[in-house]
This record gives sequence, structure tokens and C-alpha cells, in this order.
Amino acid sequence: MRETKHFNQSGFTLFEVIVVLVLLGIMAVGLTMGLVKVVQSYIFAHEATQISQKAQMAMARIKKELTDVTTVTTSSSTTINYTRPYSPPSCTTATGCSFRIYQSGNAIYLQGVSPAFTEQILIDQVSALSSGQALLAYKNASGAVVDCSASCSPDNLARIVVSFSVMYGTNQSIAFTTTVNPRSGSNLNVPRLNTP
Repeated sequence: MRETKHFNQSGFTLFEVIVVLVLLGIMAVGLTMGLVKVVQSYIFAHEATQISQKAQMAMARIKKELTDVTTVTTSSSTTINYTRPYSPPSCTTATGCSFRIYQSGNAIYLQGVSPAFTEQILIDQVSALSSGQALLAYKNASGAVVDCSASCSPDNLARIVVSFSVMYGTNQSIAFTTTVNPRSGSNLNVPRLNTP
């Protein structure tokens, strides 16, 4: 008689295969969601960095313009008309030049008045500031607000505070503020230290 050999066969049941596939699917969804969050965080940080650099460049240009102001002819919380002395390359007229910095809509512009040149966008994506804040605020040496709506001499104007917020992402904003001390006046316009 012949002997039949029985081999012990082992394998996976259908239930075990389904459980493994469900677990792999859950892990894949979790890893995908994690990867999406990482990519979104990178994009958010990259956009915030770009906006911040753009705003810092605009702020540096505004500060450079307003540091050498000889006269503020008219101004408001969103506009300043001023003159600067001869200082190439921005002013090549021996008697000085007139400029205007203003906010219109969601952008801040620089425009040449005399000699005239086309307005340049210093920065866009500017959002509304908090209540009580303005793009431009004018102060004397003691910190009191100065009315420069008609005209302002640098002797009376010790500080110009420039503030704006820039939008990025989904309704996120970054606020920027700087203080400009015009050099042309007779006041010593060094930044003051806070004393206790």
C-alpha cells in the first residue's frame, strides 16, 4: 500500500488579508494628511517671509525718503507731500525735488511731483490698520501730535511714525512700524530711550 503524505499547509485567511489592507489604508491616509500639513506649513512660512522682506524694503525706502525732508507741504494720515534737497539719484535738481508718498486702496505709492514722474508701487497687499492707527503720524520732540495738514517745518517735526499691515495667506496679516527722524530741523532728532 502506498503511503500518502500530508503536508501541513499554512497561509492567510481572507479575513487576515482584509484586516491588513484596512490597516495599511489607515496608515496611508494618516501619512498623507501629515505630508499635506507639512507642505501647507512650508508654503505659509515661505509666503510670510516673502511678504516680510517686501515690506521691509518698502519701509526702508520710505525711511530713506523721509529722513532728508526739508519741508512737509501738506499731509494727512495717508498722504505726505514733501521736498528733499539735491541727492542723486532720486533728486537731481539743484534746488531740490518734491515728492508724494500716499496710500490708495491696498497699495502704498511714491510719486514725483516736481520734477514729475510716474507713481511707483512701494508695496501692495496693504490691509486696513487697527482703529486709531494711521499710515503716517507726525510728532514733535516731546512726542505730542503735530498738525501738518497745511505745512510743517522740520523744526517742529521731530518724528514721523509710519505704520502699515500687509495681508498674506488666508486673512493673515503682519504689522510693520518704524519711526523716521528728519535730519533737516534744528531739533536733535535722535531716538529717545524709554526711561523708568
